[in-house]
Order: sequence, then structure tokens, then C-alpha cells
Amino acid sequence: MFFLLPGVSWLDFRKQRVVTALTAAGVALGNAASSVPAGSTTAPKTARQIMEEVDRRHRSDFQYSEGLVTVEEKGKVRKKAWRSWRAGWGGESRGLIQFLEPAEVKGVSLLTVSHPGRPDEQWFYTPAIDRDRRVAPQEKPTRFLGTHFTYEDMEERVLDDYEYSLLGEEPLDEAPCWRIEARPKPGKESQYSRLVFRVREDLFTTALIEGFVAGELRRTFRGSALAPIEGIPTAQRWEVTDAKREGKTTLELRNVRYHTRVEPGMFTLQALRILHESPP
Repeated sequence: MFFLLPGVSWLDFRKQRVVTALTAAGVALGNAASSVPAGSTTAPKTARQIMEEVDRRHRSDFQYSEGLVTVEEKGKVRKKAWRSWRAGWGGESRGLIQFLEPAEVKGVSLLTVSHPGRPDEQWFYTPAIDRDRRVAPQEKPTRFLGTHFTYEDMEERVLDDYEYSLLGEEPLDEAPCWRIEARPKPGKESQYSRLVFRVREDLFTTALIEGFVAGELRRTFRGSALAPIEGIPTAQRWEVTDAKREGKTTLELRNVRYHTRVEPGMFTLQALRILHESPP
């Protein structure tokens, strides 16, 4: 999902193609307004080409965002405010999420470090007990801080980790969309047996993601409030539902920036314990 961060000078970034699950902090999605790639006279013909173009149009080296997470469940509404930083891209990125409000979650943090060719590493910090712990692989499919997101949903997805198939076209909110299926390649660990993306044909922007577990639809991520930010059309609202849990989680993005440099010192276990200010 989502809160991870692209290219910084201290990383030897490879030109991997990446699809972002949910960018929290952002899920930044797509770039140009034409359905034909820049410098091309024809639209992509295959599912892989479409997803490569989605990646190309929303790729950025850095990202900062703020926002509000609203969880509606069992007749209760809980809101949490957060900040997130990302440096790097996809399989070689680092991301930090920190919660600000309410008081009981202030300072709670999640650090995600991505590696090419092997699973991401995640650390969760709880200020009330001043303790960080590494998120075990078996925890990745579990709920993240009481939301309908999982820990895995907070990671970026590397394009080369999946095989893609074009399932056809189906409109969403009257906008023409491609339906593209992504299945994990052998060796790729994921709770999802397959993902189905709805990609806007006019913007090469992911507007809907369906995650299937053991062949059954488990989670739906629906983006809205699409607007250009620093040249990148960004879905500023995501609604997440889980077929096995009532209610929903809504993620609202604010103050999104793609060109604010993020220092590498932000992405350490020591930095988890510091409540960082927003960039100037």
C-alpha cells in the first residue's frame, strides 16, 4: 500500500518496474491524461505493457503525505491521524508511517524496508512500552493497527513478481477501464492468490484493486477523489472492505508531496522512536 518511498542517492536503484499497492500514505496512481503513452502512437496491447505504463507514469523518487484513517466497525467510528515518508522505489525503497492522534496511538510507527528478490522487512514501534519488534512473516496477512489493511498491504508490489493477464474491459464510475489479473510468480510470498486491477484507460491509473485469497474475494480497495498533484494524478481517498469483517476503513490523503527530499536517517530503528515533524 502504500506508504513507501522512492529513490534516494544513497540507494543503488535498479530500473525495476513496480506497482504500488496502496500508497498511503499514499497510493499515488498514474500520470498523464492521455490513454496513449508519451512518445508512442499506439496504446499498450498486453496486460504487462499496461502495468508498465501505470508504473512509469506515477514513478517518483520521494513522497511525503499526511492523512486520516477512519475505521467504521461494529457501530463504532475510530479516527487516526498519521504522517508518512518514502524514499526509493518498489523493490528498493524505505518507508516510515507515524501516527499522531488520538493520544493512545501517538508515536506508533511502522518502518518498511524493501529488498529486490527477497521479502520486505517491517518493524513496529509502540511508544507506550518503548519497544520495537520485527513483524514476522506469518503476521503479514493480519490487520494493521485495527484497520481493514494488513501489514502486507502497507508494502509496495514489484511488477516483476507477478504474471499478468488482460481479462477485458469494464467501466468504473462510467470511466472505461481495463481489468488486469496479477498472479504471484513461484517464490513470491503473498496472502493473495491473485489480484485484479481496474485501470483507467484515459489516465493509466489504478482505481480499484480486488484481492483474492484461496480463490475467494477477500479485500476491495477503491480509489476516488482523483486529482493531479505535482503532475501525478493521485487518488486522495481509498475505501477498503474485507469480506470476512464488517465495516470499512477509509484512508484520506492530505498534503501529498512528491519532490520533497527525504533523508536516509529517517529509516532506522532509532528514528522510529522520534516523532518527526512535517517537512517545511
